[in-house]
Parts: sequence; C-alpha cells; structure tokens
Amino acid sequence: MPLPLPTILWLSLALVAVSQIMILRSTVRAMRAAESEQARRGIEWAYAVVPAVALIVVLAATWQASQEHSTRLGLEAKASQTVAP
Repeated sequence: MPLPLPTILWLSLALVAVSQIMILRSTVRAMRAAESEQARRGIEWAYAVVPAVALIVVLAATWQASQEHSTRLGLEAKASQTVAP
C-alpha cells in the first residue's frame, strides 16, 4: 500500500532537516579545529548553507504543487459526480 503524498513530503522534509543540521554541525566542528581565516569561513558556510536553502525552496515548491494537484483532483471528482433527479 503506497504512502500518501503528504506523508512522503513530511518524511523527506524531516530527513533533509536532520541531514542539513548534521552538515552544519560538521562545518562548525571543522572550522573550530582548523581555526581558519575569516574569508575561508565565509566560503565554508556558503558551501554548507546554500544547499540547505536550495532544498527548502525545492520542498516548498513541491508542497505547493502537490496541494494544487490535490485541489484540482478534488474539483474534478466533484464535477464528474452526477446528481440524480
């Protein structure tokens, strides 16, 4: 039995959040250990944060598209029902 779309989206959101938190945590630990210069820290943060933001945008667009699709299916189902006299 397949999972409903909202369940899949929330599960993927949770997994993405956990993975991004772990990536940011790893970035902080690496910067502490290396004690790199300020310019390099900015680049390291950019490499860690930009993918997280991109994933948020993709998941938000996916959620919006799924909601529009669900609404359209609901309207089509109502339109296809016939009212008996």
